[in-house]
Amino acid sequence: MKKTVVLGALALALFYTQFKSKKNDCRKICVCKVIEHEALDAVVSGMDEYLQQHVQNCKVFVETAQGNMALALQILAKFVNSGAAVVVTVGTTPSQCAFKFAKKNKIRLIFSSVTNPEDISPDLANNNTTGVSNFVTLEPQVDLFKQIQPRLKKLGIIYNTGESNSISIINRLRVVCRNKDIVLIEQGISKIADISQATKKLVREVDAIFISNDNLALSGIPNIVAICNESKIPVYVSDTIQVEKGCLAALGPNQYDIGVQTGRIVKKVLEGEDINKIAVEYPEVNELYINLKAAELLGISIPSEVRISAKKIISE
Repeated sequence: MKKTVVLGALALALFYTQFKSKKNDCRKICVCKVIEHEALDAVVSGMDEYLQQHVQNCKVFVETAQGNMALALQILAKFVNSGAAVVVTVGTTPSQCAFKFAKKNKIRLIFSSVTNPEDISPDLANNNTTGVSNFVTLEPQVDLFKQIQPRLKKLGIIYNTGESNSISIINRLRVVCRNKDIVLIEQGISKIADISQATKKLVREVDAIFISNDNLALSGIPNIVAICNESKIPVYVSDTIQVEKGCLAALGPNQYDIGVQTGRIVKKVLEGEDINKIAVEYPEVNELYINLKAAELLGISIPSEVRISAKKIISE
């Protein structure tokens, strides 16, 4: 009898240990976003929903750096100490901060929605870092603008002077516009309060405004659109989500799909694939969104060939 009781107690203890181990065997995916806006939210949603469907025992934790590098560093230090299975950064600023930990072998870093991965580091290889860029080739976008506005001569852009991916876009866009006989008029900003004044200045000088993958400018899209509508100036974007907010057109990736791509890389790493052997990925598909309601308000006729090519047409 005594032997039976002892064996029963050992079996119960073993069961409890295994149960406790399984219950606590949750792999933490810690996410740091650069700022709050719908595009980045869509990236996180795409990744989270993919992981919930394809990876067992994982949980996604999300914090936002509010565009502040010091806060990003605090968040990432906390992630490191929490024993995260993988750290995901959405946007350039938190990715730059997280790379400091990754190259010291403290985390495995997967970045997402970073326009120019070299802004994180020119030497990502063998530093526990990979991810998904949201870079969209600029030439087809400018060609689209000229298809819609054949007389386009002056293009304005609002960008964050403190965001390295935005500086990279500006440098490339200058060359593209010069080659296409378009004058690029730039308005740099450093905080969201600068957006109204920058937009009001641009609408007096340009035929259209372009907002590329600049997180600060994207967070002010409703304000930009409202000011531009008053002056009948169209707003073009790279982020398709913003077309529903009144922008005229966008040629770019679906941000949710960028998140799914990111989730697939996270899954590979969780399953044991060497992160240093996973190449940086770029958008698999670019989609054209157009807003006919905005076109009507602006007195612009969208060519039939543009309509035919559109993935989504917003008319209400």
